[in-house]
Amino acid sequence: MAKQETSELFEESSQGAVSAVTAIVFLLSLVLVIGGFVLMSYGFNIEVGGTVEFWTFAGGLAATVLGFILPFTLLPAIGK
Repeated sequence: MAKQETSELFEESSQGAVSAVTAIVFLLSLVLVIGGFVLMSYGFNIEVGGTVEFWTFAGGLAATVLGFILPFTLLPAIGK
């Protein structure tokens, strides 16, 4: 295999350290995604009835989608 120059890959960021807003948004999005997955899994409970199953699954899906949307839309919009 040919040797590659990897110094550009590990170049230090010009933006500096991670801000508190970025860290909080990523933690919130992580909680929403994982919590949404758990909530969607509770949507497959036969004992509670079809309507409750549907809304539980839909709520989990909405939380997961929101968790994925936050870091990819909110952070670039506020410049973080």
